Amino acid sequence: MFLLLNPSNFHIQNIYFLEKKINMIMEGFFTKIVFSTEFMTMNGLFFQVPFSSSNSFGHFLPISPSSHKDVIQRLCSIERHLVQYYMMFYNSNKTPIYSLKSQLQRGQVKYYRDVAPGATETAFYLKISGIWENSYEVGMTFKIIEYCPVSS
Repeated sequence: MFLLLNPSNFHIQNIYFLEKKINMIMEGFFTKIVFSTEFMTMNGLFFQVPFSSSNSFGHFLPISPSSHKDVIQRLCSIERHLVQYYMMFYNSNKTPIYSLKSQLQRGQVKYYRDVAPGATETAFYLKISGIWENSYEVGMTFKIIEYCPVSS
């Protein structure tokens, strides 16, 4: 079961950073994000996104920036707020890198499949795990994942 947030209900005051850890993938650090309200706490952020896989190829999903203008603006705003909040929290003057914004504005995002073979109905969510940083830059780690929604 997934608990997916609506991007329009995101509030930066619900974000907490765990302790910085050495990044095993690249030279630098990784900091996990925790989202917490008075009702629940979850590791990372999970947002529903209204994308369709009808024209996907390989591991890339074409996104029409004009058709998804509102959600793209909201997701880019979330990325910007998270990176800036992290930089303020750690008093950092490193260069922010906005990879999600770059992919969305290009109209093509890398995605991962978590779908059983033969699935007829799929949907997408954005998973934000944390913030990475190296000596000069800081950015957000994320994945867009295709999954089979559970029918009620």
